[in-house]
Amino acid sequence: MNKKALTFLSFLLITVLNVSAQGINFQHISFEEALEKAKTENKLVFIDFYTSWCAPCKLMARDVFPLPEVGAVYNKQFVSLKLDAEREGAKVAAKYKVTSYPTFLYLKSDGTVALKDTGRMPTQDFINNGDKAVASIDSEYSLENLKATFPNKQNDEHFLKMYIKKMQGYGQDITDGINAWLKVQTEMEEDSQEMMNYIMKNTRLFVLGSEGHRILNENYNAFEKMATGHNSKFLPFSNSQILKNTKKVALKKGDVELFEAYLEAYKKQSGKFIKEDELVESQLSYYALTKDTENYKALTETYVDEVIKENPVSKVHADDLKTYTMYKKGYDKDPVPARERMLASAKDGMKANKILKELTSKGKAYLHRVNTKKEYKKLDSWVKYGYKLKPENCYMDDLMAKIYTKKDNLKKAVFYKERAIKNWPKGDKKFVNKEYELEELRKKAIL
Repeated sequence: MNKKALTFLSFLLITVLNVSAQGINFQHISFEEALEKAKTENKLVFIDFYTSWCAPCKLMARDVFPLPEVGAVYNKQFVSLKLDAEREGAKVAAKYKVTSYPTFLYLKSDGTVALKDTGRMPTQDFINNGDKAVASIDSEYSLENLKATFPNKQNDEHFLKMYIKKMQGYGQDITDGINAWLKVQTEMEEDSQEMMNYIMKNTRLFVLGSEGHRILNENYNAFEKMATGHNSKFLPFSNSQILKNTKKVALKKGDVELFEAYLEAYKKQSGKFIKEDELVESQLSYYALTKDTENYKALTETYVDEVIKENPVSKVHADDLKTYTMYKKGYDKDPVPARERMLASAKDGMKANKILKELTSKGKAYLHRVNTKKEYKKLDSWVKYGYKLKPENCYMDDLMAKIYTKKDNLKKAVFYKERAIKNWPKGDKKFVNKEYELEELRKKAIL
């Protein structure tokens, strides 16, 4: 074999090895083109829905997608796309009701869903999802078939039990399935030990008015008498957990009526379960859900002004100094790493940072809705207070970057974002988002 032929074969081998060793090959084509390509190549379509601010999305893109073992499955079986759910992928995300990120969508070439899952996950779980999606296509119990059959099988105990198991395997919400099954199941008496165990295991899947909620309330006294161990410890908090889940589900589905039921029930709780800041947050969520902008702004102003009034700068500094002194004494007696971390946090100002984070959170949401000079002036007063608490702190700088972005003063926005990142806690999971936001700001400033 001559030298040229050997060189060519070596190049070809390296090329093949590189291709086979790569991670997911995301295609730079449209959604419609991906469906057509999948049909032609007899594959499925995989879509990674992400957003610019989603840290778990970035971690999946960095740690999982590039792995050769992942590429081996996905490149063979799928035409893969990455879509920003708030930009070029907004229409597709809306079509498939994508509301959390990252969302991983597996589609047949006709656009019907084979599998849908969300959140950061281990590599093997992600690979398994690809295998499940492929395996489900020809199955009688594919995700598509299960969803289509479910409404007509509400009285079929056997089907509902199988439905719950299969939907769990597909990584889907099983709330409706459990609710339907509990209405018709004949396996357990409602006041039995078995039922209590089932209810306690699935409390996070119940909402107000669901069958699980009814069974819990009607049999609470019986459950209380027989509860031991874990059940005895968590039974008193079960209704509180159902409330939290009701809020989560109502917001996810945009269900105003369910959210109103949550608010009413939350206010009726025992005083020890009611937290003023959580009540305010829930009321703000309700105003956002109902698009009641004026009441949203009014409540935000009242709440933030009250926080500032109750926390004079001198008092916050004095409280933080007291906390630091306490942690310093503890560290001096026992200088272990855990105490060292707490001491560093105390030195940075625990109370001040907590207030600054709250001001930033409320300020950004308020900024999104402001449209008058008076409202900008109100926001400015909050920022000035924040800088008095801690000069050049990253949280107020981040808020200022948002303010100047809205005012279309991108030069100042970049300045404040750069300063925010310089002082941002490097261990904070939001740090990677801030770097991305700065990168996008710089691009806009150049344009």
